[in-house]
Parts: sequence; structure tokens; C-alpha cells
Amino acid sequence: MNRPTVPVLRRAAPLTAGLLLAPMIAACGAGAGEPTPSSEPTAGAAATATPTPRDASPASDDVVTPPECDGFLLAAGEEVDGQTLGDCVAAAMVLAGSGTQRVDSSDGTSSLVDFRWDPDYSMSIDGDQQVVVRGETGWVRMPGTGWIQADPDSSDPQVVMATGVVDLVRAFSDPRTLAAGLAAADTWTVVEETDVPADGAVESLAWRLEPEGGSIPLGDATVEDYEMWLRPDYLGVYAVGTGSYGGVSVTTSNTFLQWGGSVDIPDPEAD
Repeated sequence: MNRPTVPVLRRAAPLTAGLLLAPMIAACGAGAGEPTPSSEPTAGAAATATPTPRDASPASDDVVTPPECDGFLLAAGEEVDGQTLGDCVAAAMVLAGSGTQRVDSSDGTSSLVDFRWDPDYSMSIDGDQQVVVRGETGWVRMPGTGWIQADPDSSDPQVVMATGVVDLVRAFSDPRTLAAGLAAADTWTVVEETDVPADGAVESLAWRLEPEGGSIPLGDATVEDYEMWLRPDYLGVYAVGTGSYGGVSVTTSNTFLQWGGSVDIPDPEAD
């Protein structure tokens, strides 16, 4: 029987960056520890109130945003505390309901990620490592074996590995993890509205933000040279940074291809 190895879990870590956190997840996957959220992804209080249109930036007339973004303006030179930014972006994502992104890493891997929050949380990662999460369960495609379903009660080595990967994907895809990651930087600056340096991004022009000092501390790991582009409704367009842990550094970019459209989440049980 082909047994999975530790690199399967390590490769999956950078791919779970649904939420602007690809470099952060790469660093955490290298050993910075598990995130705290463990239940099905939810923004908690985020996006629970009725969203209202507001003029968030000179180019955003009639943009609908969640109330968590009130008071946070996308304008050159504006500063926002990390918790406000995290809560805002997480709520905007939940409000969008679904999305598609491409995750590219300096280790040569690239993955396409589809996700949605409604009616159930679902995510599909298609790349060097294939992972599907549907509601309370999930699957990992193992080389030479095929799809292995997660089962926390199983002692089979492949199932144990699949369960670990699915749990990692679910936890890091939780908007609360996004909010906590962005809040790790005390202050963010809206630098400018500028071209997005990525092919296929959902917008070609967006607002570039940087954390204070250009880095984000995450326990024993650090994400350096981090930049994030947001469009006027506070949804992500592009993010890039270098996650470092234990002397190993990986640069990862996250390009959002669409928000709010239909996504294809395969059903491994139907294969």
C-alpha cells in the first residue's frame, strides 16, 4: 500500500489560502502551529447585518459593503488598524458567497481554488495536491490510491493523513483565520490605487495596502514583503508575500479570478 508522507501535508498548506493568506499559510504550514478555528467556516458576527451601499472610495459609487467596513476608506495615505481590516475583508468575502483564486508559489507549484460559503462550506483545490471539502467532510487524492475520505476515528495511515489535510484546509479557510492574520499587523496603510501585477486577476486596477514595516509576525514565523490589493468593495484582487520559518522561505502569490460567481466543487463519491 502506498502510504502518504509528511510532504503531502506540507504541500497542502500553501494551497489552502483561500483568503488572501497564501504566504501566511505557507509559513504556518512549515511549523508555526495550527490555527485556532476548528468549526465550520463562518465569519461569526461578520456579515450578519444587512449590507448597505456606501461611497468607500472615489471610484466606488453604489458599491455594496458589509457594515464591518464602515469608517474604513480606500484612499491613498489612509491608515487602518489590523483588526478592522481583517473583520472588513472577512465579512466582504462571506457577503460575496463564493470565489475562485490561483495560488502560485516559488517552489514551482500552482493551484486553482474554488470555494463557497452558502448553502454549505465547500472548497476544491486542484493542483499538485488535490483536496475537496464539502460541509463536514473532505477528501484528499493520494498518489497511486485515489480519493481518501477524512475520518477522525480511523487509524489507517492514509486516512489519518487525509484528515489532517482536510482539517488544515478548513481551519485556514475560515474567515476568522483571515481576520486574525491581518490583525497580527497593528496598522496597515492604503498606499495607492495602482495596476495589479498579475495576469487574469478579477480587476486590473485596485488599492494596494501594506502592513506597518512590510511584515506580519505569526508566532515563530514571519511573512515579509507582504502586499495586498483590494477593489472598492473590499474584496481581494491579489496578494503576495514571503513566508519564513526555520530558515526556509517561500514566496507565494494569490490571484483572485472571480467573486460571487458559480464554482465547480467536485464530488469524489461520484467518481
